[in-house]
Amino acid sequence: MSRIKQGIFFISISLLTGSTQLYAAEHEHEEHGAHVHGEAQLLIALEGSTLEIEFLSPAMNIVGFEHQSTNEAQSHAIESAIEALKQPGLLFSLPPAAKCDSVSIEVESPLKEHGEQDHEHSNEASLDLEEVTHVDFTGHYSFHCAEMSKLDSIVIEIFNQFPGTEVIGVQSVSNQGQQKIELTPDHSTLEL
Repeated sequence: MSRIKQGIFFISISLLTGSTQLYAAEHEHEEHGAHVHGEAQLLIALEGSTLEIEFLSPAMNIVGFEHQSTNEAQSHAIESAIEALKQPGLLFSLPPAAKCDSVSIEVESPLKEHGEQDHEHSNEASLDLEEVTHVDFTGHYSFHCAEMSKLDSIVIEIFNQFPGTEVIGVQSVSNQGQQKIELTPDHSTLEL
């Protein structure tokens, strides 16, 4: 991708991020909290042969709780969720004709970080997580699509993987323009 196209692509992502923050701020004022259980967000940008997807969800939707694990079952739930989030094929069905290959995957959660700390620091981390009222999982997925013109839709499989997710607010930007829609388990296909 040329430097100019790369710059335009990152500006598009920045605009999407900014509009999402504005949207969240508006809804925080309206609903007294932008972090709403059952709701998640997807930011999608298409530029040249690159597809970028950013997923943000309250931990409640993903593992059923928003605190450090207190038992082995909760630890296993966190590990399983992170492993599922690292497999974009479980989350997004892209048209095979678009020939999209995953280039990079990043998954983050404060719950994961806590589980990886050594015992000496666990009390300190425990206090930090107890003060946090809302914990989110985030995933960033980058794809290279050899036939981008054939990427006309994305089926969002997140609802099947994480049934606690009831609504996903989607913002997308491409050469065809921008769109903002909500997807549900009954309407989980994003038309591009």
